[in-house]
Amino acid sequence: MRPSANKVLLPGFLLATCLASNAVWAENAQINFIGTISGPTCSLQTSDITIPIGTVDKSTFTGIGSSSPWSPNVQLVSAGCNASLVSMTFSGTADANNSSLFTVTGGAAGIGIEVCKTGGSAAGECAVPNDTSRPVTFTPAPAGQGYSFAARYVQTAGTIAAGPGNATITVVITYT
Repeated sequence: MRPSANKVLLPGFLLATCLASNAVWAENAQINFIGTISGPTCSLQTSDITIPIGTVDKSTFTGIGSSSPWSPNVQLVSAGCNASLVSMTFSGTADANNSSLFTVTGGAAGIGIEVCKTGGSAAGECAVPNDTSRPVTFTPAPAGQGYSFAARYVQTAGTIAAGPGNATITVVITYT
């Protein structure tokens, strides 16, 4: 007995139909990732301060390196900070005779201004004009507390001229 053509063709046709219905379809999709890497958030309540050195008699200075008394402490007041370290560098004109001091303007001569964090005067605790490699560092202060500074005049020449002894210094604050 001979198989009929329908019995032979039908299974082949069904197999071809099944294979054709399993075709793979491809489609493209795009995934966008968004986010932010944040650093320490810190700010100041005060941004400009004046350090009153006061009136100092010329006779206070007895030779190069002698100094006036320290000014009262003043603070840059923190508005809060979640950093682990606060570093400050200072820019301004350095004294021609002592590059560790800021030059004075206004008429006085033979003196420079030394700015240190409160209780400072040890290496690394005083501002060095335009030296970003030696910042003055602080532990971050909570809101309402601050970073304290004092200043004084230091004799830089053999002769001192009387007059106003002022300076303007820019402070760059880095939070890490």
